[in-house]
Amino acid sequence: MLFFFIFAINFMPIEQVFQFDSSDEGIELIKAILYLDGFSMYTQVWNDQPPLSTIILGFWLNLFGKSIYSARLLTLTYATVLVWSFAQTLRICLGNFLAVIGTLLLIISCNFLRLSVSVMIGLPSLAMVMLSIFILSLYKHNFSQKNSQLLILLSGGLLGLSLQIKLFTAFIIPLIIFDLVIFNFNKYKHQIQKRKIFLHPLLWLAACLIVFILIAIASNSLNYEQLLQSHLSEETITAFSAQNSQILTLSFLLQDFDYLLLAILAITVIIQKKQWENSFPVIWLVTSFIALMNHRPVWYHHYLLISIPLTWLATYGLQLSLDFFRQNKWYSKFKLTNFSQITIPYLAAVLIIFSIVVTPIKLGVMFVENQKYLKQNQNHIQLVDILLKHKKYTNWLFTDYPIYAFYSGLPVPPEIAVLSHIRIESNSITAEQMISVLQMYRPEQVLLCKSKTIQQYLSDYLNQNYVKTYKNSLCTHFLLKGIP
Repeated sequence: MLFFFIFAINFMPIEQVFQFDSSDEGIELIKAILYLDGFSMYTQVWNDQPPLSTIILGFWLNLFGKSIYSARLLTLTYATVLVWSFAQTLRICLGNFLAVIGTLLLIISCNFLRLSVSVMIGLPSLAMVMLSIFILSLYKHNFSQKNSQLLILLSGGLLGLSLQIKLFTAFIIPLIIFDLVIFNFNKYKHQIQKRKIFLHPLLWLAACLIVFILIAIASNSLNYEQLLQSHLSEETITAFSAQNSQILTLSFLLQDFDYLLLAILAITVIIQKKQWENSFPVIWLVTSFIALMNHRPVWYHHYLLISIPLTWLATYGLQLSLDFFRQNKWYSKFKLTNFSQITIPYLAAVLIIFSIVVTPIKLGVMFVENQKYLKQNQNHIQLVDILLKHKKYTNWLFTDYPIYAFYSGLPVPPEIAVLSHIRIESNSITAEQMISVLQMYRPEQVLLCKSKTIQQYLSDYLNQNYVKTYKNSLCTHFLLKGIP
C-alpha cells in the first residue's frame, strides 16, 4: 500500500494546511503534549476518550518531533494499515482484481483522504477493526490449520486495541461473534460435540476483553464519568438536536451515491441467493446506520462507520458485472429494446459506468476543499503570531481552541485542555470551574474562539482582569493587565 501513502502525501497538503478539523485535531495534539509533559489522563487532564491514541501520539511526537506534519504522518500510517487490511480482506473474498478496484473506491470515498491525514482518533480505531477483520478472514481461510486459534486471539486483541482508541467500535463486537458462530456452525454441524461452535467466539471475546482491561488498568482509564457518562448523559443527549443528527446520517447515504446503488444490488443478490457467508458487511452497514440514526451528536467523521462496509458491498456489486463485460462487444449490449432484457449484470455494468463518470467530480471536490483549507491559513497564522509576540511573558495560555497552543508551543492548564462540544454542552465543566482555572493559573494570554457559551461564562472576569487586544472572524485575544 505504498502507492496509497505516496498518493496521499502528494494529493493532500499535509504540511501546508493549518487544520483539517476545527476541533478534534487541536484536542488530540494538546492531550499528547500534556501527556509528554507528565500530566495524568483522567485525573489532571479531563478526557472523554480512551488513552491509547494519546499515548502513541505522545511517543511518536517525542520520537519524530512536535510538528503537525509528524502527527499527520502517524494518522496516515494508521490509514495505510486500514487500506491494506481492507484490500487483503477483499482479496481473500473476491480475488486480486476486485480487491484493487474496491480499495481504490475506498480511497476516493467521501472525506476518506481528509480523515487519513487529520489528527483524529476515529480512523485509527477503525484501522484496528479492519485489521482484526482481516485476521478473521485468514482464520476462516486457514480453518483446519493448527495456528487458527492464534489468529482468533490476535483478532480479538486487535479489537481490544481499537476500543482503547475510541469506544464507538464496540458495536462491531456482537457482529463478529455472530459471524464466528455462524461460520463454526457450518463447519461443525455434522459433529457430535457442538460446543466447538462457541469455543472460538469465546476465545475471541476473551482476548478482546483481556487486552482492553490490561490497557485500562495500566493507564488508569477505567473512568465511567468521563468515558461514558459524558456521552450518554441526559444533558448531552438533549443538548444536541436529534433531527440534525438524523439528517446528517441520512445524507451519508448520498455522499457516495454510486456506491450505494452498487451496494443495494449486492445486498439484493446476497439475500436472494442466501449467500450468508457474504453477509457481514450487510449487517455492519445496517447496524451502523441504525446506531447513528439513534445517536446524538453525529459528526461528519462518523461516515467512516458507513463508508467502509458500503464500499465493501459496492465491490461485491462490481463482481456482478464481470459476466456482462466478458461478452464479446459488450458495449453494444447497452442498447435495449425492452425492459425484460435488463439483468443484474447489466444493471451492475451501468452503475460501474456511472461510478467512473463521477470519479473525476469527486477528486475535483477534494481539490477544491483543499484549496479552501489553504485559504483559511492566513487568519490562523495571524493569531499564532499574536501569541508568539507575547510568548516570553507567557507561562500559561487559556484557550478553547488548543491547536493554537500547539502551533505556538504555549502550555495550557490541563483542566481545560479538552473543551469539546460534548463537555461544554453536557455541563461537565461549569462557569465556576473555568473561572477557578483562571484564578489558579493566571494565564497571561486568553484566546477564545469557538464557544459562545464559554465567552458568556468568562465575560465579566475577563473585562475586569484582561485587555482585549485583537479580534477577527475566528477568535478574540486577551492579555492579562500589566503584560507588555
